[in-house]
Amino acid sequence: MSFENKILISRKAAKELLDGPEKERELIKDRISKLAFFPLARLDVQKLRGYENVYRLRGEYRIIFEYQKREKVIKVLKIGKRENVY
Repeated sequence: MSFENKILISRKAAKELLDGPEKERELIKDRISKLAFFPLARLDVQKLRGYENVYRLRGEYRIIFEYQKREKVIKVLKIGKRENVY
């Protein structure tokens, strides 16, 4: 039995990743790859109020994602600085 989730990245999130600073890209990619083991991995993740399955991964750049537990899929919706991402 695999505990790993499939990770999908929306077009908007991919564009935000490419438009961000080059030195931050690898760090953000690494953090996204760790989401494959959500909720088992110890990450600073919190559920967003007002949404059913939407969470945020905290850091200098926030990663907003939807978690579909039954299908074991994580869809990255947005990536951005805290003040701009919500």
